[in-house]
Amino acid sequence: MTELNPIISVCMITYNHEAFISEAIEGVLMQKTSFPFELIISDDCSTDKTREICLKYKSKYPDIIRLLLPESNLGMTKNFIETIKSATGEYIAICEGDDYWTDQLKLQKQIDFMEVNTEYSVCFHRYKIFDNESGEIRNDGCGYLFENNTLQGISIDTIDFLRSWITQPLTMFFRKCSFNIEVTNKYTYFRDIHLIYHILQSGKGYLFAFEGGNYREHNGGIHSKQSLQNQCKTGLDVAREIYIVNRTSPLKENYLKTLQWVISTYSTNRYETTQLIIYIFVHLYYSKNFKRFLKNIRLLTRNYITRRVYEISTN
Repeated sequence: MTELNPIISVCMITYNHEAFISEAIEGVLMQKTSFPFELIISDDCSTDKTREICLKYKSKYPDIIRLLLPESNLGMTKNFIETIKSATGEYIAICEGDDYWTDQLKLQKQIDFMEVNTEYSVCFHRYKIFDNESGEIRNDGCGYLFENNTLQGISIDTIDFLRSWITQPLTMFFRKCSFNIEVTNKYTYFRDIHLIYHILQSGKGYLFAFEGGNYREHNGGIHSKQSLQNQCKTGLDVAREIYIVNRTSPLKENYLKTLQWVISTYSTNRYETTQLIIYIFVHLYYSKNFKRFLKNIRLLTRNYITRRVYEISTN
């Protein structure tokens, strides 16, 4: 790993991951490849011992690890963008500081595929979900795509990707040339969906059947254990913005699907009625679907009645 020009840049952003960062780094260092790779770790001014741990690994593996140490907190999105910009490899792999890889040949499998199949811009693999608080390990929910156990993987296009969430950043491996980093300037809420969407506009995607890592859910996570109401707001902000910026049919359908999920969630959980009304009329405006509008009005009515009964019963 002493070559000056790594073929693969592994990008790892981290913030207050003292309890997890060693496992994330070790998952990268254990990779067995026929290609040189670098590990770029960007610690976003952690207030715990994350940076200290990263510095120790850097001193031990100076030919592999590069550290980015911003002087002030950049925030998750800016930190990610700056890390991607610093990558020198032809390919980029991602592993955030609270996730970890479990397959020593993960990178080799992915680069072997990408080197031969030049029409693909990105590939993913399956993963497990590890609940750090309970210790529970769950599947990624993609088993239905691999009911035929002989499949090594399947091709993924934009519509497949938007139909159901099939991945997490720790599985991604893409050609650096397939993603124009300047596109991030168009967005306020840049997230994984933006990155994958734009990469898929440059070529096809491929989802391997093998499980290569664990996505960690924990109380300090940015996404994994948000309240349901916050998940609704974040999901809607992201889905709306990516549609408004690009104005494609698949992204419009994704926005409408997200709106409908939020409407159903608000109705089921007795969230604020006024906001629910707004969401219903926004859905009508974009969908022009009056049959769905009437169904949503019924949801609204049920929500209102349920809230009133609850308020009366608790007073």
